[in-house]
Amino acid sequence: MKTPLNSQILRSTSKLLSSATIAVALTALLANGLAINSQAIGAENQLRSRQSSPSVEQSRVMWQSKQAADPMPKRRSLVAQAAQGNVIDEMPSQPLVDSQVRQTGFYNGGCSSCGPVCDCGEVSCGVEPGYGYEVGCGAEYGEPGCGVEACSSCHGEPVCGMEAMGYQDASCGMESIGGAYCDSCGGGGCDSCCGVQTYPLFLPLLRVNWCRFDFFAGVQGFNGPMNFANVDGGNGPARAGSGSFGFYEGFNEGRSLKPLFGWDMSAQLGVRATQSNLSGAGFSDEQRDQVFITAGLFRRVDYGLQYGLVFDYLRDDWFYQADLTQLRGELSWKEHGCHVYGFQFMTSQSDDTSTTSVRDATGATFSSSISMESTDQYRLFYRRLLHNSGSWEAFAGWTDRDDGLLGASMTLPLRQKLALSAGATYLIPNEGTNSIGYQEESWNIGLGLVYRPGGSLGAGRYSRPMFDVADNGTFMVDRK
Repeated sequence: MKTPLNSQILRSTSKLLSSATIAVALTALLANGLAINSQAIGAENQLRSRQSSPSVEQSRVMWQSKQAADPMPKRRSLVAQAAQGNVIDEMPSQPLVDSQVRQTGFYNGGCSSCGPVCDCGEVSCGVEPGYGYEVGCGAEYGEPGCGVEACSSCHGEPVCGMEAMGYQDASCGMESIGGAYCDSCGGGGCDSCCGVQTYPLFLPLLRVNWCRFDFFAGVQGFNGPMNFANVDGGNGPARAGSGSFGFYEGFNEGRSLKPLFGWDMSAQLGVRATQSNLSGAGFSDEQRDQVFITAGLFRRVDYGLQYGLVFDYLRDDWFYQADLTQLRGELSWKEHGCHVYGFQFMTSQSDDTSTTSVRDATGATFSSSISMESTDQYRLFYRRLLHNSGSWEAFAGWTDRDDGLLGASMTLPLRQKLALSAGATYLIPNEGTNSIGYQEESWNIGLGLVYRPGGSLGAGRYSRPMFDVADNGTFMVDRK
């Protein structure tokens, strides 16, 4: 009876031991799995934490790589380098910003970089303070100068042709509000006309780009040797004189030759018509009509050497008829700012002889002949450039007959497209007052308005006509 009971006890103990062993093994496996899972979660959280907030070293590496990728790294000043012990022996050269080297005398031909010029939408010499800030000789933005180039790529500045706002009195080169301007100097830059359309004339044969023109009109008074007529039937000293007063009108146009020939030069063409002595004179009942034509080439720059040469033609119809020609030139130096110094000359290219029709004191009319030619003039001048393509000029000089010359002229902008033009020229005869010097005296005074359909930048910075159309001050006539 004992043997079976012991066997049952042994079997029960064996089962209990097996169950306990299995339970312990399962518990160990479960604990091990939980530990592995916890380690994996911790590693994942640590990885996410590193990705969301990089270390200082990683940030420094990322910033350095971004700086290294900058194509134009900022240059450190010499003072900053010397403060860190980097002392240099010589001044380093300034690196070229543009890919190509441009001709000296031009800042950029347009408005893609900042540079001091005296037109094309920049603030310049003599800008009056306005709206609580002070402006000196050049707006203080980067490198100051006599005018700071206005362009879309220079620190968000206004584009080429930006107008002066309000009543601020801008100076050399600043546009005033309400006119045409260059839209970021696209295309040909400031050499191209912006904002003014071309109008068809005699469609479809001819289209005229009116923005390249200057139209002018005004009054004039002048006198010279040709205002004295021989009343004795010969060429003796018995002469009757009468000054000339009347009106003038005309146009002047300029255009760049670079698109056609690749030259950094421009051409100009202008015509002036005058009507004087509308009520006749003491020795003639005829009205005096004149036509001047000026055509030639010139080169304008932002700084440096400027030059030009034009051909002048005069048709003079009064108590005589004459066709005369001359050459007129300028050689000048334009400073970094708004000042121009130079030399001008006028030299005769032809003379003419005409039959006159003169009435004497008794009312009798007789004829004679007269020979004439233009006066050779040589002038030294100073020109000051103003805003909106304005300027004033003073000169002194001499003639080929040892006469003296004095004069001044001015183009004062009134509005974006309108300017006041005035000028005076006086020839001091070398004959003096004790002889017939008053008959050799010459002078010319003019006052008028100039209208520019394209504004001050209509013909472009370098294509505005360098020479005014000839008048009785630049084309003086004397007896031969």
